[in-house]
Amino acid sequence: MNFTTKPSYYQVGGSLANNAPNYVKRQADDDLYNGLKAGEFCYVLNSRQMGKSSLQVRTIQRLRNEGIACAAIDISEIGNRGVTPEQWYAGLLRILENNFNLSDIVNVRTWWRDRNFLTPVQRLSEFIETVLLPNISSNIVIFIDEIDSILALDFPADDFLALIRSCYNKRANNSEFDRLTWALLGVASPTDLCREKNASSNTPFNIGKAIELTGFDETEAQPLAAGLAELTDSPHEVLREVLYWTGGQPFLTQKLCKLLLENAELIPNLPPPAPPCQGGEEDAAAPCQGGEKDKINTSKEWVEKVVRLKIVENWESQDVPEHLSTIRDRLFKENQRIVRRLGLYQQILEQTEIVPDGSAEQMELRLSGLIVKRGEKLTISNPIYEAVFNKELIEEKLEKLSPYSEAIKLWLNSSCEDDSQLLRGDDLQSALVWAAGKSLRNEDFQFLTASQKVILSDQNQLLHSATLETKKAVCDAEKAWSEADSAKQKAKQWIGIGSAVLAASLLAAIGFSTLAYQRFKLAQASIEIEQNGSDALLLAVSQKTENSEALSEALLRAIASGKKLKTLVTNKPRLEQYPATIPLLALQVILDKISEKEQIEASSLPQRKMKWKAHIGAVTSVNFSPTRPILVTAGIDDKVRIWNVFGQKIVEWKALQQSVNMVNFSPNGKFLATAGRDGTVKIWNLSGKNISTFKEIQGSVTSISFSPDGLLLAAAGIDSNAAIWKLSKQPKSISSSVVKLPGHNGLVRSVTFSPNGDFITTLDGNSTVRIWNWSGKLKKTLPVQAIGISFTPAQHPSRFTTVTLNGKVGLWNLPEKELVKEFQTLHFDAKSISFSPDGERLATVGIDKTVRLWNLAGRQVAQFEFEENVVSVSWSRDGKQIAVAGSNGTVWLRQVEGLEELLKQSCNFFTTQPKYFTRVSTICK
Repeated sequence: MNFTTKPSYYQVGGSLANNAPNYVKRQADDDLYNGLKAGEFCYVLNSRQMGKSSLQVRTIQRLRNEGIACAAIDISEIGNRGVTPEQWYAGLLRILENNFNLSDIVNVRTWWRDRNFLTPVQRLSEFIETVLLPNISSNIVIFIDEIDSILALDFPADDFLALIRSCYNKRANNSEFDRLTWALLGVASPTDLCREKNASSNTPFNIGKAIELTGFDETEAQPLAAGLAELTDSPHEVLREVLYWTGGQPFLTQKLCKLLLENAELIPNLPPPAPPCQGGEEDAAAPCQGGEKDKINTSKEWVEKVVRLKIVENWESQDVPEHLSTIRDRLFKENQRIVRRLGLYQQILEQTEIVPDGSAEQMELRLSGLIVKRGEKLTISNPIYEAVFNKELIEEKLEKLSPYSEAIKLWLNSSCEDDSQLLRGDDLQSALVWAAGKSLRNEDFQFLTASQKVILSDQNQLLHSATLETKKAVCDAEKAWSEADSAKQKAKQWIGIGSAVLAASLLAAIGFSTLAYQRFKLAQASIEIEQNGSDALLLAVSQKTENSEALSEALLRAIASGKKLKTLVTNKPRLEQYPATIPLLALQVILDKISEKEQIEASSLPQRKMKWKAHIGAVTSVNFSPTRPILVTAGIDDKVRIWNVFGQKIVEWKALQQSVNMVNFSPNGKFLATAGRDGTVKIWNLSGKNISTFKEIQGSVTSISFSPDGLLLAAAGIDSNAAIWKLSKQPKSISSSVVKLPGHNGLVRSVTFSPNGDFITTLDGNSTVRIWNWSGKLKKTLPVQAIGISFTPAQHPSRFTTVTLNGKVGLWNLPEKELVKEFQTLHFDAKSISFSPDGERLATVGIDKTVRLWNLAGRQVAQFEFEENVVSVSWSRDGKQIAVAGSNGTVWLRQVEGLEELLKQSCNFFTTQPKYFTRVSTICK
């Protein structure tokens, strides 16, 4: 057989010609063509060598056939490093002049110089309006290729993106601009291209159409089978194997087909094509004879051998033109996110289900081409990438990056139980310095969190604070006594001025010294209480749960510490005023440990938490009713379920929203709103009857919020969308007038009404908190990069709180929206924060499967650990319970106790322990 074919049939790299027989038409071809023909702004932002340039060539030809004037600008040709704005914009102008043959109409050099009093972007804008549009009578499409090259400019190109946006805005007043549209192509995300994040409302991406460019599927790729026909009479079978290995990635698919043609000799026994069947009907009943070629193993083994020998093995020397090297450079690019990026890729390699969320790490991997979105999860693009960028390579790279690689590997191999591998002293300090500012893997956060010895860290922080307070009190006392002595001396010297003045002086000095002494004694007592509580806690956490004697001893010490604290806080009803909180934490943690042990025995403690399986897959949202002792859950299984506080299901229904991302009660507790992955928001009664449905948010809806009076509903989504709707009193109807909240770029994490309903906040994927009025006017952007936000209830002091990704909590004054206080939690990677109904506690959630409670002074008061990642938390209306939603379908109800209740439960526990009777009767009396 002749194993040769036309060398030009397959093309590896570069743009394919208009008439190339091996061009593969995809859905993106029609999407881009139809969008641009309709005058829409379109952008194709994808990884390299996905066929963007060939798509542009074909689209331009189709548009020109329709009489539409097109210009193709590769802005990387203008240059970037060292190029001034003047030169860059002038370069764009020159390319437009050449593309549209305008040199006979205007002398661009003179035209540009005559307008040097304008900024470069203003000159380009005027050129479009006064030269381009008047002289080109047809519709116009301007293609900007390699748009990511603007990231290398020495100045931000946000003005250029704003110019594109302005061309669409001008359509309202100048119909000539209806004829002009733009298309951007490149390797970047919209977030990357907008350097000035707060100016995102001026960019075109939130009014444009994203064109999804996917790999070839088997039906689309059929034109490629023609080139394989000279090798085998089963080209479609061979092509199927090619697509398996390449995942349809255009560059790899063309390259592998070309390699098959060039390396047919690798399979010496490749069977020849089958001869045509001979004979009549008698022979037709028998299968044609032609050797082994029709067996799938032949094609499979042949393609696999070429992949192994010519692509995977020694890939760096065979990577011509460069493809895998480009991916490697993007994957291992040194920046703050490298650890988290590699960790995320490692999870995907291990087939962990990762849901796309638009995070920076996910976008970096998607733009590298390594991973793609298939359905509702991220997967490896193809087996070739998986073979080249394999688990061993990633593990090796991660080990070289972190200063604790060996320790964390041993710790993870021990199922996180070998505490001897945790970092201490200088090693821990060095690791924390290295980790600062980096976006780490979940495993790194868990390892460093465990290494910090949460309780010891908290104890040291509080002891340090108390020590400073003590020193201040001692100084105040010494100063007061000194001033008192001075006052006495002066009184003796000036006795003649009258006894009344002397008495006043002495009283003032004595009063001041008494206050200082009281502060000193309070600080001293607080230190002792914290120390005793810490000792009890450390005794408990250092023991295995089966050591009941150690736990009992720890609980007795915690009770003693708690009793002393109770004496100190008799006249301090607010938790924020407690001078110490370790006893609360110690009592709660020890009681939890005892409860876990007693689950298999007859418990002498009241039930502290319960759990049940609520959904198949993750529970996405949980919320208590504001008026009744019930709660509602929603999950990725598209179900909504209402439960009583005993975990018994009351009612359930299917939402028909693909997946329910969030569920909220209306303020009167009579209705529910659900946010769907399909872009809908639905309102239900408590029996599961759908009252109304509306869809104004593009893409998946991430957050919903009722106004306090229940007459407004706000929603936000993953595609830069947030809006407010008016509801009727019985929310059966929705006003057609929608108030948009513009200016977000990408994901909007949450939308929340203030407790009095006079403003609304949005939190986007860039961690920016914006404050809006009802009419959609931006009032303020908070100077904080937050990951979560929560408000106090309206009947309590007007505050709201934010938490950053690295666990820093900020308390803000509600009226002025000014930062009042900050404190650092123990979360390396926080996820959310919420106020308790009484405004006394804050619940923070991290990636370490832990919910921590804090008072408003920044002292930890409780710590609840769970078996699954925590997705959502909700407080009961009386604040005595929290509901916790887990990532594997579990819901927990967890009791939240104050000091009085913890002491009562602790003392009651010992009523069944006779050997402790004497000690308990003294402590608990």
